[in-house]
Amino acid sequence: MDDPTLRPQLPRTVFQFESTEAEALAALEFNQTRLGRRLRRSAAIHALGIVAGVACLGLIYLVALLVIERDRSRLWVVAGFAGLSTLLALSRVALQRSMFRMIAAGSDSLKGKRTVRIEAEVLRSCGPDGETAVCWSGIRSIEELSRQILIYVDDFSFLLIPSSAFVDAAEQAAVLGELRRRAVASAPTPTPVAIRHAATPMAVDVDSHHERVVEPRLTDTLIDGIRFALFLRSRRRGFSDFQGDWGALVFLVLSSIAIAFLRDLLQVGPKGAFSPHGLPGVLFDVPVVLVGAWALARLVGRTRSTLTVFIALMSVALPIDVVVLASNLAVKGLTRSWAEWKSDAVSQLPFALAPIWFTFAASISAVRLLAAPRRKWLPAALLTGVLITLPMTLDRDRTLWWARHDQDAAATDYERRRAIANEDAFYRQPHLLHEQLAALKPGRRGVIDLYFVGVAAYAEQDVFMKEVHFVAKLFEERFGTRGHSLMLINNPATVTESPIATATSLGLALKRVAEIMDRDEDVLFLFITSHGTRDHQASFDFYPMRLKPVDPRRLKELLDQSGIRRRVVVVSTCYSGAFVDALKDDSTLVIAASAGDKSSFGCSNDADFTYFGKAYFDEALRRTDSFSDAFEMARTAIAERERKANLPSSDPQMFVGKGIKRALEKFVSFRQAAMLNASARGSRR
Repeated sequence: MDDPTLRPQLPRTVFQFESTEAEALAALEFNQTRLGRRLRRSAAIHALGIVAGVACLGLIYLVALLVIERDRSRLWVVAGFAGLSTLLALSRVALQRSMFRMIAAGSDSLKGKRTVRIEAEVLRSCGPDGETAVCWSGIRSIEELSRQILIYVDDFSFLLIPSSAFVDAAEQAAVLGELRRRAVASAPTPTPVAIRHAATPMAVDVDSHHERVVEPRLTDTLIDGIRFALFLRSRRRGFSDFQGDWGALVFLVLSSIAIAFLRDLLQVGPKGAFSPHGLPGVLFDVPVVLVGAWALARLVGRTRSTLTVFIALMSVALPIDVVVLASNLAVKGLTRSWAEWKSDAVSQLPFALAPIWFTFAASISAVRLLAAPRRKWLPAALLTGVLITLPMTLDRDRTLWWARHDQDAAATDYERRRAIANEDAFYRQPHLLHEQLAALKPGRRGVIDLYFVGVAAYAEQDVFMKEVHFVAKLFEERFGTRGHSLMLINNPATVTESPIATATSLGLALKRVAEIMDRDEDVLFLFITSHGTRDHQASFDFYPMRLKPVDPRRLKELLDQSGIRRRVVVVSTCYSGAFVDALKDDSTLVIAASAGDKSSFGCSNDADFTYFGKAYFDEALRRTDSFSDAFEMARTAIAERERKANLPSSDPQMFVGKGIKRALEKFVSFRQAAMLNASARGSRR
């Protein structure tokens, strides 16, 4: 029956309505989400969530390894598994929504005409499923979802009153307020009654007729962090008035450690060991952000909101760290090796942009949370940059996963690197150079002889030594350079067998070749293989010696001072195109493995050739005696290999002077004629 005591507060106490299928479906979906939040509080559910998270990280790690290794067969298996998992998840969502639609369409408690009456002792509901009366003290919670009122009598059962039951929003607000007032007034003291608004993350608990603010959920904090990173406002009302969520703060700190650990794990691989020495470097960000949060809150006179700002700034950093990690993994997957990935300027772009992104996102979110006036915006951005971003970019040890230290291998490597420092090897070097220079044979009158000088200038990787050894042997077989060949090698394995490569030893070698060759007929073939720098220097390196690099100007001086007229120069280094511009003249053929602003590839310690060395010497020069024709073949092969490996073009360069072109044509003709004569003599025998 109607309650006269309610008439001053409410215009009417009887409400008739008919819920639509869409309203019933929305209520069922919200009810499931509400139950899920309550279930997640159990330890078992938390444990399952952690296991699922670890499994996802393991899958991501496996995919990253397969992308790096470019194992397409296994990658298709992982892709198929991921696709199947996605389809199962989507089908589950679709099935669940279909089930909710069936329930909404067939349930008498949600469908059909219904009358709700507010009485003094009970809330009465009449509909197709009969009549139900709920005591005010039996109501567990009252929630509002998209202008619908859900009255819960337990964790699952609820009474739905849609917005269509009310004349306007004002009447709905008045009824909602009265329902909450009666539920609070009738709640027994030992059992609090939760009155919640489903559109906000805040909950008002009634305990002994007193209200308190409940901390926001962790998921809300993470969602806000993503929104802040995208320069969006929080969807939560009253966020700046929260007292702070210590649980969310602990989770954010642990997440930052986990991201740092995952980054190192992906870099080193599974065969590593945990390094606790990197924890102080990773946790260094926490006090830095705390100081910055206090300064921002102090700027607007709201130091009590320091914890709120602190959590907001930490939540902003989390998605930015994830994006940086993901982008670097993507770049790493497009490169051939981790060493190339680290040397690629593009891969460093996320690290360069992340501090700028964080500064703007953090300062904007802070001024919004603190409701700072416009005149405080610029100081807030400066405080964020100086007190937070700048200290966070300082270099420090943040490595949590190290490659396992092999003491025997380290000792061997140490001895290997210090091979040139051995007294016997050091004093033997002048003798080795003298022996090789003395062994060179003079040029023959009337015969075009080719003199080969090979320079492996970088001692840390064996590929350069292997290339020079191979090319020297190839030239002896194809171009008759036996007795006209000289090698200068920086490598611990040959330190007692070959003279080391320095600008000085190269100058002496060129001078000796010029002395014994017929400068009017003979040709020099100079091959330099090493690493190169962006300022166009070929690295001459043999630790612990400090050797001077050779740049294009210095190499031209050495060649000109030697007096050698006819010369073929091949420089196989990164950024070697500058050597072409410096050395080109009428009597020179000069080849560079890359353009002056590009890298060349294949400098691996385990490889037998660089990309250029393989294509030019091992493939092209086996099919032709023409150095220029071999270059055209090699350039095509290198471009195809780089395309398949998703590498940027190295763009090899060549210049052929008219004088050297004629000389090389005569040399090739002479070699072919000599081979025909030798073949004819052999057949007569």
